[in-house]
Amino acid sequence: MNIQKYNKNQQKAIEYGGHHLLVLAGAGTGKTRCIVGRASYLIEMGVSPEKIQILTFTKRSANEIVERVKSSMPNNQAQSLSGSTFHSWCNQLIVRYPNLFGASGYTVIDSDDQLSVMKMVCGDQIIEFKGIRLKPQQLIDIYSFGRNVRKNLSSAIREKIFKGQLDEETTQEIDIIRPKIEIILKAFQQKKSEGRYLDYDDLLLVVANRLRNDEEARSILSQQIEHLLIDEFQDTNPLQWFLLESFVDIVNFYCVGDDAQSIYSFRGADYKNVHLFKERVPNSEILILDKNYRSTQEILDISNWLIKQSPLKYNKTLMSSRGKGNLPKLVNVSNQWEEANFIAENILENFTTNNKQFGDHLILSKSTYYTKPLQAVFIQKKIPYITYGGRKFMEAAHIKDVISALRVVNNHYDDIGWMRFLTFWDGIGEVKASNYISKINEFESPLDCAENLADLIHENDGETISDIYKTIFLNSGNVKLALQETYLRMEKSLAFKYRKDWEEKRKSDFPVLELLGDNYATIGQMISEGILENAKQINGSPVLEGSVINESEIKDHVVISTVHSAKGLEADVCYVLNVSPKVYPSAWNLGSEEKIEEDRRVLYVALTRAKNELYITRDTNSIYTVKPTKDTEFSSKYFLEKIPDSLVEQLVSPYIVKKIRDISQPNSIDLSFGMDFS
Repeated sequence: MNIQKYNKNQQKAIEYGGHHLLVLAGAGTGKTRCIVGRASYLIEMGVSPEKIQILTFTKRSANEIVERVKSSMPNNQAQSLSGSTFHSWCNQLIVRYPNLFGASGYTVIDSDDQLSVMKMVCGDQIIEFKGIRLKPQQLIDIYSFGRNVRKNLSSAIREKIFKGQLDEETTQEIDIIRPKIEIILKAFQQKKSEGRYLDYDDLLLVVANRLRNDEEARSILSQQIEHLLIDEFQDTNPLQWFLLESFVDIVNFYCVGDDAQSIYSFRGADYKNVHLFKERVPNSEILILDKNYRSTQEILDISNWLIKQSPLKYNKTLMSSRGKGNLPKLVNVSNQWEEANFIAENILENFTTNNKQFGDHLILSKSTYYTKPLQAVFIQKKIPYITYGGRKFMEAAHIKDVISALRVVNNHYDDIGWMRFLTFWDGIGEVKASNYISKINEFESPLDCAENLADLIHENDGETISDIYKTIFLNSGNVKLALQETYLRMEKSLAFKYRKDWEEKRKSDFPVLELLGDNYATIGQMISEGILENAKQINGSPVLEGSVINESEIKDHVVISTVHSAKGLEADVCYVLNVSPKVYPSAWNLGSEEKIEEDRRVLYVALTRAKNELYITRDTNSIYTVKPTKDTEFSSKYFLEKIPDSLVEQLVSPYIVKKIRDISQPNSIDLSFGMDFS
């Protein structure tokens, strides 16, 4: 291994000769490179690869690290090196030493099996509060969350069911339903024991409990493992630390991570595992990697400023190895359509005149739900894209329900479309729908179908089904009107089917759908150009028909991602959406300093994805966006309230977009389109 290819701090970390080390690797500082270098160095120093265990959070990451180590070592020196996830590693230990861990003859069950066991346990038992019935999956979520964060049942219920609310009414509700949930969860544990089942969390607990209470077990494993190399240490949760703590006295820890990028508390991740490392782990040291190889200094300056506003101490200031560049741009917009058009036109200008590819652009949002107008504009302007971390707009169930009506008019032999459209209505199941479809296939044309459908379907909704079909058929050349009329006839049934989140999330999607429809001459064109599936999938990459790129460039697309799915992503040009009050931090999180600080870290992760150009958008109509004056809670906590003028260039979007009529309220305007503050 050529140690000279690493910088000074990386060399120190790789050649560390002490017992335990935490490498605080800031964004873009070569975290993975460092852990690969450490494994290679240990093997060169004579440590057997079998005695090195690499732990990561995904199988893909583990495989990547192991393969990079193997490729860097001559003569197959690292051939027996192992990399695993926490759960996979514990399972390997149990399989190797079944008697040692008391798990001989046990079967590991996956999440589907776990749900089946819970359904058997629940039976006819129903837990309800405020008219909401807890489903078996929600009970599993409570059970697993409580175990992973190592908190009591009341705390798990509060977090998973009541979103962490601390008010007296919530506490009373928890006191009422807790005993009922406890009975079911204890029965669930008993059922697992009787079936000799181990779920994923059990794997960690079985190993941890044995090692903490059995000196012989510790002695055996100390002979098998010398070094634990742990990636993304900031994402470990209390249960994983409970497991790792049992190894402190028998192996050498080499942990790599960044506390400023700990953003998965909803999965139980605890940044305190980083902050308390030296306190918890005797004979340990901390080294900081702060030389960034990704971004220009101006991008790092705003990222450094953001994290330094935190009351928590992250003790790192990133410095760019690339030098200076352009100031980040703070783009003020008045609604999501202006935001979407600004971004789309900026990308198209870069593509056509600035010699950039679509793949040079990354768009980050707190949720893909907020990006629906953006996706609509991209489809309208023929910009190819893929989404990470959420379902595409046209893949949402309520949208596909309405589109299915257009499909069967466009092609009355579309059995898949008919199955979805018919089974949408009460009283028509798959068997009955199949019988209807076989008769519909006898119709010679859509006109024949439109004239005779009412005589075929006799359910309560038969007249509505026939009316929708005729309306679409008569307006097949006016897609916007066809969608409007279809939605009006399906609205009540849609609202009932999706009543759980209709008002909050789904209803506001239909003005977006109307906007899309207005761009096509016929419903056939709308469907054939990819609206049904949002994009034509070629080798996993979407390419719109008629797009400005061709199939030889199928890998070139804009990436739209949630910030939580952005780890490992980077791009020449990055857009961070809606960095507005009540979003950063979220209005839901204002009562919790820990959650506010996690929102800060979420934004930090987003900003540090950019290489050369960074655009930050915010809604000027948000309360007190520029000059907070009344609500001191928001003004004191809004992350960008006091950002120095020297760190950003402020822009106002020039793309004033005509307002779109809300089809459910003909005389009202709603441009929020369900802004997601979660």
